[in-house]
Amino acid sequence: MPFRFSLQAVLRCRENFERRERQRLQVISREVVKAQQQREAVKLERASAMSQLQMKLHQGMTAVEVQFELACDRARVRRIAAWNDQVRKLEDLRRRQLEVFRNTQQQRKIMENLRDRQLAAYRLVQVRRTQQQMDERFLITHAGQSSHS
Repeated sequence: MPFRFSLQAVLRCRENFERRERQRLQVISREVVKAQQQREAVKLERASAMSQLQMKLHQGMTAVEVQFELACDRARVRRIAAWNDQVRKLEDLRRRQLEVFRNTQQQRKIMENLRDRQLAAYRLVQVRRTQQQMDERFLITHAGQSSHS
């Protein structure tokens, strides 16, 4: 009789849960990276604009132009702050999802360990049965030989 793990359906379910939570973690991780990249792009844009403003100031600008550039800079600062908030929220979400994933992974490993222990016990029983059958054959063979002597 082949080994059959009575909780195989539960193990399969735990594997599916783990796979789903891993996928969610990967999606969130990609979102974190995108938000970080967006934040860095705005920072670079701001640095470039500030550099250009310095050059324009040396060349001469009207007060209206300076006010416009400063208003644009404030908008960039707000965008950077918004991306900082977004990155922080996504990183918190990623930390929580990582915990969920680790919990589902642990639950799956518990089931696998139970299956492995049951399989080891099954194999031990099989080895003992095989040995017992061999011992019985030996005794039958030798008992038959000693009655002929």
